[in-house]
Amino acid sequence: MARRLADALDAAALPYAIGGALALGVWGFPRATNDVDLNLYLEVDALGAAFAVFRRAGCTVDEEQALASARDRGDFSVKAGAMRVDVFVPSVPLYDSARTRIRQAPLEGRPAWFLSPEDLVVFKMLFFRTKDVLDVERLVAFAAADFDRAYVRRWLVDLVGADDERLARWDRLLADVDGIAR
Repeated sequence: MARRLADALDAAALPYAIGGALALGVWGFPRATNDVDLNLYLEVDALGAAFAVFRRAGCTVDEEQALASARDRGDFSVKAGAMRVDVFVPSVPLYDSARTRIRQAPLEGRPAWFLSPEDLVVFKMLFFRTKDVLDVERLVAFAAADFDRAYVRRWLVDLVGADDERLARWDRLLADVDGIAR
């Protein structure tokens, strides 16, 4: 489904980046998933074009519910058979930066757009579920030498504040990873 969506969004020239476990597999290690996480760089008022693309790709879209959810929460879901596609739209300042940092990587043998490893980490730390923190730990432990830790920390401070437990957890995570690397 991710390949089909990437092809359809590319053909329509709609800006996107795949995130979640699929991006994690590109930048670090594979993890099983039951859904596709898609960052769509469109304002809510422009989502009509995306809904048409989703339908052409075989998804079911409840436009009224999707628009309401996008406005209220910055995300919505569509269905592709039994698979859920979680779509995230710009709702925090990070989206502007993340859009400039998306990277192409192979998906089923052809290029697709993915969140950068750093932006994937920031989004996962914002969600801050147990599985997200584990994903971040693994990704950082196996990250390329050019992984920009300072970028992640800057965005976490900007988005959640210097006293938030997510920032403290990020700092501890780095200390743990660095301790293991020695």
